[in-house]
Amino acid sequence: MDAKMILTAVKAILELVIPYIKKLIKSKVVPTLKRKAYEKLNNKADALIEDLAQNAAKIADEPEIAKQEAYIEGTKLGLETLRAIAEKLNKAADEIEKAIN
Repeated sequence: MDAKMILTAVKAILELVIPYIKKLIKSKVVPTLKRKAYEKLNNKADALIEDLAQNAAKIADEPEIAKQEAYIEGTKLGLETLRAIAEKLNKAADEIEKAIN
């Protein structure tokens, strides 16, 4: 077999196989990547929530008024951030949902 015949055979095989490979990648790799992205986002959210909960718990136990006020302000700022992120995610979900319906 000469190189031209081999190249033609390989092209023909690839034309048959590539759609199946793409389908396999979409069915296995893409969902895995999405899951990992969701897990990362979930872990970040959990860390933020845990940090805020710890700050809130420290407020009642803190004997120094200045530190107590700092915990309160930090917790309020964290809550605003958490709500802003939640609002952004809800708006994005609503817009994306409109696009697919």
